[in-house]
Amino acid sequence: MKEHIMNIWGWDQKWQEDDFLKHFDPRNITIVREENTVIGYSQIEDQGNQLYIRMLLLQPDRQRKGIGSHLLNAAIEKAKTQSKSLALQVFKINEQAKGFYEHHGFQVQGETANSFTMVYIPDKAN
Repeated sequence: MKEHIMNIWGWDQKWQEDDFLKHFDPRNITIVREENTVIGYSQIEDQGNQLYIRMLLLQPDRQRKGIGSHLLNAAIEKAKTQSKSLALQVFKINEQAKGFYEHHGFQVQGETANSFTMVYIPDKAN
């Protein structure tokens, strides 16, 4: 994400660390390991009436192998089980991620200057 953040706002290490700590809750985090190496990470926040994908990341060389789909499908199932909607924001410049979410049934429901807000639409899922 650093490359996208640098392109949009510039990198502020202190802000990044403070924001991470502000939202850090180990109960909401899934870490994907391959042997002793972390290759992926997801963080799903419960915001009351909806679940929110705060972060879903994979090492670039581990993308397009089904790992991200597995993480995302787990979040979708959790939302369905809890009868909640599932939302996220994706940077407008990250077309690959936007396409990934669209492929899994998310639709753009709004936007900011730099991001699209996307919501999971069950009847549109593949």
